[in-house]
Amino acid sequence: MENINYADTTFVFFATALVMLMTPALSLFYGGMVRGKNVLSTTMHSYAAIAVVSVQWLLFGYSFVFGGNSPLTGDFSFALLNGVGFSPIDYAPTVPHQLFMMFQLAFAIITPALISGSVAERIKFPAFLAFILLWTTFIYDPIAHWVWGNGGWIRELGALDFAGGSVIHISSGVSALVAAIFIGKRINADSVRPHSIPMTMVGAGVLLFGWFGFNAGSALAINAIAVNAFITTAMAAATAGLSWLLCEWIIHKKPTALGFVSGIVAGLVSITPGAGFVSPLSSLAIGFIGGIACFFGVTVLKRKLGYDDALDAFGCHGIGGIWGGIATGIFATSSINPGIEGGLVDGKLALLIAELISMAAIIAYAAAGSYILLKLISLVMPVRVTAEEEESGLDYSLHGEAAYGTVNAVSFDNRLSESEHETVPGDLSTVLSGLKNMAFNGSEPALAFDGGFNVDVHDAIVVERSSVAISDNSLPKYAKLTKVEIVINESKFDRLKKALNGIGITGMTVSNVFGYGMQKGHTTYYRGVEAEADLLPKVRVEIVVSSVPVDLVIETAKKALYTGNIGDGKIFVYDVENVIRISTGDQGKKALEYPVEA
Repeated sequence: MENINYADTTFVFFATALVMLMTPALSLFYGGMVRGKNVLSTTMHSYAAIAVVSVQWLLFGYSFVFGGNSPLTGDFSFALLNGVGFSPIDYAPTVPHQLFMMFQLAFAIITPALISGSVAERIKFPAFLAFILLWTTFIYDPIAHWVWGNGGWIRELGALDFAGGSVIHISSGVSALVAAIFIGKRINADSVRPHSIPMTMVGAGVLLFGWFGFNAGSALAINAIAVNAFITTAMAAATAGLSWLLCEWIIHKKPTALGFVSGIVAGLVSITPGAGFVSPLSSLAIGFIGGIACFFGVTVLKRKLGYDDALDAFGCHGIGGIWGGIATGIFATSSINPGIEGGLVDGKLALLIAELISMAAIIAYAAAGSYILLKLISLVMPVRVTAEEEESGLDYSLHGEAAYGTVNAVSFDNRLSESEHETVPGDLSTVLSGLKNMAFNGSEPALAFDGGFNVDVHDAIVVERSSVAISDNSLPKYAKLTKVEIVINESKFDRLKKALNGIGITGMTVSNVFGYGMQKGHTTYYRGVEAEADLLPKVRVEIVVSSVPVDLVIETAKKALYTGNIGDGKIFVYDVENVIRISTGDQGKKALEYPVEA
C-alpha cells in the first residue's frame, strides 16, 4: 500500500496492544487498594469502560475527535468508521488509518476508567455506565479535539501534549475530584485499608510496561522521538518512585510498597505530556518533582481539604498531569524534537504561557462539565449506593458475586477510649474483607440484608448455651467470665462491630470458617448452574466478657444481625474458667482490661 511503512505499522500495532493492556492493569492497581468486598465492583469499572467507550468510539466518538477542522469539536465525517480504511491520513502518514483509530481508542478507554478510582466503593453501577458514556462524549472528545484534532484551538495556540497529559490525566483527574466531592465520602473512609497490596503492585508493574507503548507509541513511527520518549518515560518513573519513597522515609520513617508504586505512576503521569519533547536529563527532574508533588497531594492536600478521593485519581493524575504540563513548558527543547519551538530551556516563554492557558481551560471545562453531567444523572437515577449496600459491599449488593472463596483477614488496632465496660481479649482486633455470603429462603437466593422478615428472630438467630464446671480449686475466684461466639455472614460484620462498640465491647477475635445450618439441602446458582448450598463461608466472632451483661451482648447482636431470613447466624455462649494475659500475668477480669502504666 502506498505510503505505508510496515516497520512503523508493526511498532504502532504493538504499542496499541500495550496501551489496551493498561486498562486491565488499572483494574488490578485499583482493585488491590479497595476492601475485599468491593474488589469486583472496582475492577468492573475498568472493564465497563472498555466496552462502553469502544462502542461509542466506533459510532461517533472517533469522528468527534479527529473529524473536520473546527476549533471546538469534530464532526460526523468518520461516524460509523465511514472512510476509516487501510490508507493513511495526515495524523499518522505512515500507518493505516484503522490502526491509528485503534491506538486512539486505547487512550479514550483508559481515561474515564481513571476517574473510577475517586468514587470507588460507593457509586451505583448504572450511574457509572451513564457517566462514562456522557463524559467521554461531552468532555473527553471535545478536549481531545482541542489538543490533537486538526483546527483544534489549543493545537493552534501552540500548546504541546505529546501523549495525553492534559487530554487524559488532567481531564480525568479534575473530573475525579469533582465526582468524589459530588458523591461524598465513604462511611468510615479514614479506616479503609487496601485488601491486597500485591495485587496493586502487579497492576502497577503492568501499567509501567504498558506506558512505554503509551508514550513511545505516540510518536506513531520508529524514529528518534519514539526512542527518546521510551527513555524519558523510564527515567521519570524511576526518579518519581524514589522521591515518593524518600518523602515517606523522612516523614513517616518507613518506605512502603504502596507508596513506591504510587510514585512510579506519578512519574509516568508527569512525563506523559513532554515525553517526546524533553531530554532524558530533564526527565529525571520532572519525575523527581512529580513524585514529591503527588505525594503531598495524596497525603496532605486531600486530608486538609477533606474530600474522599478513594484511590487518589486526582492526587496522582490531576496533580501529576498539571505538573507535567508546566514541566513541558519549561523543559521542551527543539534539540530533542526539531518540530517545536522549545520552552524556557531554549530561552522562550511562549510555550509555557500556552501550556498554562490550555490547562486552565481544560480544568475549568472538565470540572464544570463533570458536575453538570453528574447532576443530570442524579435526576434520573441514584448515583450513590445506600448505606446498607455500602456496608455489605458492592460486589454482593450490586453484582451478586464475591471475589474470594475464603475470607482474607487484616488486623489493626481498634481501641476506643477506655470505659468501665471495656473488655478486650488482646491488643488487636480483626476486621475482615472477603466473601459476602448469601442467606437462603426456600430454594431461591436472597440478599443477606434483605429484610423479608420471614421467620421469628429466635428461629433466624439461634442461641446455644454451654456451661463448664470449674474444677481447679487452686484458681482464685474471679468475677464470672463468659465467651460469646457469633457465627454470621461476613457482610454483616461491620454492623455487628458497630453495635458491640456501642455497648462497650471494643475488642474481639475474628476468623473465617465454613459451615451450613438450616440452608443445608437448599440450592443456589452460579452461571445458571444449580448447586447445593453446602459449606458456606462464614465469619466467627469471639468475645470474652465480664463487666458487660451477657444478655445485653446477645440482644445487641441479634438486633444488629436480624433480617428474618434463615441463615441470619448463630450465637454460642460458654463459661470461661480463666483468662491470663501473657505479657503481665494478669488473670480474670484484669486480663481483659488494658494495662495502666505506673
